[in-house]
Amino acid sequence: DDGVGGITQVFDLSKITYAHIPLHHWAWLAAVILVLITWAISLSMIIRHLERYDRPDVQRYVVRILFMAPIYALDAMLSLTFNNAAPYINVLRDGYEAFTVYNFLKLLFELLGGERAVITLMQGKKTMQMPFPLHWTEPWEMGDEVFYNVKFGVMQYVLVIPVCALATFVAAFAGAYEGNSWYTMDLWIQIVACVSATWAIYCLVTFYMVMHEDLEKVTVNPLGKFLVIKGVVFWCFFQHILLQVVLLIGYIPATQQFTAMKLVGAVEQWLICFEMVIIAVCLN
Repeated sequence: DDGVGGITQVFDLSKITYAHIPLHHWAWLAAVILVLITWAISLSMIIRHLERYDRPDVQRYVVRILFMAPIYALDAMLSLTFNNAAPYINVLRDGYEAFTVYNFLKLLFELLGGERAVITLMQGKKTMQMPFPLHWTEPWEMGDEVFYNVKFGVMQYVLVIPVCALATFVAAFAGAYEGNSWYTMDLWIQIVACVSATWAIYCLVTFYMVMHEDLEKVTVNPLGKFLVIKGVVFWCFFQHILLQVVLLIGYIPATQQFTAMKLVGAVEQWLICFEMVIIAVCLN
């Protein structure tokens, strides 16, 4: 009877207890799933392009851009996994971010027939008022001035971001990157990157406003492509700035597992994993 009673207790479902899995473990598992989805969607699109490689002059830039979402997602997941190594791991993301912006600009030029063709098209357009907030300044002259101001405005970002990434790597290695003081390297690197990113966005917006009619003739939904690329590159950047401001104000509490600073970093990386699924779908 005692044996039967013991067996009955073992299989008594009302007495079964469940192991407690911390929330941050669930968050990491969700991030892994999101990264796998992003890679699956992006690779399917890349393979389709490679199978129909009819316009290599254009498609090589498209394929490079399509790798952006999975690389961002993988970088974010690795930063979640190896928390203390995030400043070093993010150097890869920052480098590819600059590479993506360069390839996007080159893609626009190729779609329009090359750099000289773009300048010629610009020369036939009327002078346009500068976009806000520089609408009060003297307009750029259509042709060479607009083209090279846009090109160098974007290219400075392509150069500045890898330099900032390298500075982050060195500062983190020296132990001078993060801290509670306002004069840490993190703050100054972000200020430089923010100014560079803002000017690059402005130049891309100016280019689109000048050339949107021509782009609509050579590609489907150019505004959508334009917004997606700008969104993935620059939204992630300004999302980081916003979260740092929230941290500075003091709205983020520390937890048992994370300091407030580490918690903000983990939230940022998880959001990137989630957002890259959306970006992969939009690019697809």
